[in-house]
Amino acid sequence: MAESENLLQKAFYLGVGIASYAVEKANDKFQELKQQAEKIAFTPDFPQQLQKMADDMVNKGKMTAEEARTFVDEMLKQQNQNLKNDTPNQPSQPRPIEIITDEDDN
Repeated sequence: MAESENLLQKAFYLGVGIASYAVEKANDKFQELKQQAEKIAFTPDFPQQLQKMADDMVNKGKMTAEEARTFVDEMLKQQNQNLKNDTPNQPSQPRPIEIITDEDDN
């Protein structure tokens, strides 16, 4: 009985180890893709290059189509936010100013 429990425990640990290894490898591939995307983030044809890169990763089997779609959407959203943050805030109307003068009442 102890041997079967030991075997079951080893099988469980093997499964947990395989799952954690798969997550780690997926994270590594995702980071690799992110680094490549950051290199091309400031080019005019960024969305097309990003989509091509994601398609290549899907074709190589390094990520699923859903992961690629999510990644492309997140990167484009992040780029739009960065562009918005880089532009100075422009008020819609001029700011009113008050002119104070020192006049003697005679």
